[in-house]
Amino acid sequence: MPIEEDQARFLRCIGEPTRLQILKLLAEGERCVGELACVLSKEQSLISHHLRALKECNIVKERQEAQKVYYKLTDARLARLIIDSEALMKELSLCKCQEVNYERKGSQGSGEGEICPTS
Repeated sequence: MPIEEDQARFLRCIGEPTRLQILKLLAEGERCVGELACVLSKEQSLISHHLRALKECNIVKERQEAQKVYYKLTDARLARLIIDSEALMKELSLCKCQEVNYERKGSQGSGEGEICPTS
Protein backbone atom coordinates (compact mmCIF):
# COMPACT_ATOMS: atom_id res chain seq x y z
CA MET A 1 0.00 0.00 0.00
CA PRO A 2 1.51 3.36 -1.00
CA ILE A 3 2.29 5.81 1.81
CA GLU A 4 -0.16 8.30 0.25
CA GLU A 5 -3.09 5.98 1.02
CA ASP A 6 -2.11 5.76 4.69
CA GLN A 7 -1.50 9.51 4.76
CA ALA A 8 -4.95 10.18 3.27
CA ARG A 9 -6.53 7.86 5.86
CA PHE A 10 -4.69 9.72 8.64
CA LEU A 11 -5.85 13.11 7.34
CA ARG A 12 -9.46 11.88 7.03
CA CYS A 13 -9.31 10.57 10.59
CA ILE A 14 -8.09 13.84 12.10
CA GLY A 15 -10.19 15.92 9.70
CA GLU A 16 -13.48 15.37 11.52
CA PRO A 17 -14.35 18.50 13.58
CA THR A 18 -15.02 16.74 16.90
CA ARG A 19 -11.80 14.75 16.56
CA LEU A 20 -9.89 17.96 15.91
CA GLN A 21 -11.37 19.43 19.08
CA ILE A 22 -10.32 16.33 21.00
CA LEU A 23 -6.81 16.50 19.55
CA LYS A 24 -6.48 20.18 20.45
CA LEU A 25 -7.33 19.33 24.06
CA LEU A 26 -4.97 16.35 24.10
CA ALA A 27 -2.23 18.59 22.68
CA GLU A 28 -2.39 20.33 26.08
CA GLY A 29 -2.02 17.03 27.95
CA GLU A 30 -3.60 13.76 28.97
CA ARG A 31 -7.38 13.72 29.57
CA CYS A 32 -10.05 11.18 30.47
CA VAL A 33 -13.23 10.68 28.46
CA GLY A 34 -15.38 12.44 31.06
CA GLU A 35 -13.19 15.56 30.98
CA LEU A 36 -13.27 15.66 27.18
CA ALA A 37 -17.07 15.21 27.13
CA CYS A 38 -17.53 17.97 29.72
CA VAL A 39 -15.24 20.49 28.01
CA LEU A 40 -16.74 19.79 24.57
CA SER A 41 -20.34 19.56 25.87
CA LYS A 42 -20.84 16.23 24.10
CA GLU A 43 -22.02 12.80 25.20
CA GLN A 44 -19.35 10.46 26.57
CA SER A 45 -20.43 7.78 24.09
CA LEU A 46 -19.73 10.14 21.17
CA ILE A 47 -16.31 11.07 22.59
CA SER A 48 -15.51 7.38 23.11
CA HIS A 49 -16.49 6.65 19.50
CA HIS A 50 -14.10 9.31 18.20
CA LEU A 51 -11.31 8.24 20.54
CA ARG A 52 -11.67 4.67 19.28
CA ALA A 53 -11.20 5.88 15.69
CA LEU A 54 -8.15 7.94 16.71
CA LYS A 55 -6.75 4.94 18.58
CA GLU A 56 -7.23 2.66 15.55
CA CYS A 57 -5.07 5.08 13.54
CA ASN A 58 -2.47 5.08 16.34
CA ILE A 59 -2.98 8.82 16.92
CA VAL A 60 -3.87 8.44 20.60
CA LYS A 61 -3.07 5.85 23.22
CA GLU A 62 -4.81 5.03 26.46
CA ARG A 63 -3.82 4.38 30.04
CA GLN A 64 -6.09 2.85 32.67
CA GLU A 65 -6.01 4.29 36.19
CA ALA A 66 -8.53 2.80 38.61
CA GLN A 67 -11.95 3.30 36.97
CA LYS A 68 -10.81 5.95 34.49
CA VAL A 69 -9.15 5.65 31.10
CA TYR A 70 -6.83 8.48 30.16
CA TYR A 71 -5.91 9.36 26.60
CA LYS A 72 -2.90 11.17 25.21
CA LEU A 73 -1.29 11.72 21.83
CA THR A 74 1.12 8.99 20.75
CA ASP A 75 3.74 11.54 19.69
CA ALA A 76 4.41 15.20 20.53
CA ARG A 77 4.70 15.98 16.81
CA LEU A 78 0.96 15.38 16.50
CA ALA A 79 0.33 18.25 18.93
CA ARG A 80 2.61 20.45 16.84
CA LEU A 81 0.71 19.43 13.67
CA ILE A 82 -2.64 20.41 15.21
CA ILE A 83 -1.32 23.72 16.55
CA ASP A 84 0.55 24.59 13.35
CA SER A 85 -2.38 23.70 11.08
CA GLU A 86 -4.68 25.99 13.08
CA ALA A 87 -2.13 28.81 12.83
CA LEU A 88 -1.86 28.26 9.07
CA MET A 89 -5.65 28.33 8.73
CA LYS A 90 -5.81 31.69 10.48
CA GLU A 91 -2.73 33.29 8.93
CA LEU A 92 -3.34 32.21 5.33
CA SER A 93 -7.15 32.21 5.41
CA LEU A 94 -7.16 28.64 4.11
CA CYS A 95 -10.37 26.77 3.29
CA LYS A 96 -12.85 29.54 3.97
CA CYS A 97 -15.55 27.22 2.60
CA GLN A 98 -18.06 28.27 5.26
CA GLU A 99 -18.27 31.66 3.58
CA VAL A 100 -19.60 30.13 0.37
CA ASN A 101 -23.30 29.32 0.11
CA TYR A 102 -24.03 26.10 -1.75
CA GLU A 103 -27.26 25.00 -3.36
CA ARG A 104 -28.28 21.94 -5.33
CA LYS A 105 -28.85 22.67 -8.96
CA GLY A 106 -31.59 20.77 -10.66
CA SER A 107 -31.78 20.05 -14.36
CA GLN A 108 -30.76 23.64 -15.16
CA GLY A 109 -27.12 24.58 -14.72
CA SER A 110 -24.05 22.49 -15.14
CA GLY A 111 -25.51 19.12 -14.18
CA GLU A 112 -28.43 17.43 -12.52
CA GLY A 113 -28.02 17.23 -8.76
CA GLU A 114 -24.63 18.96 -8.84
CA ILE A 115 -23.64 21.16 -5.92
CA CYS A 116 -22.51 24.58 -7.05
CA PRO A 117 -21.55 27.73 -5.17
CA THR A 118 -23.96 30.64 -5.34
CA SER A 119 -23.03 34.29 -5.17
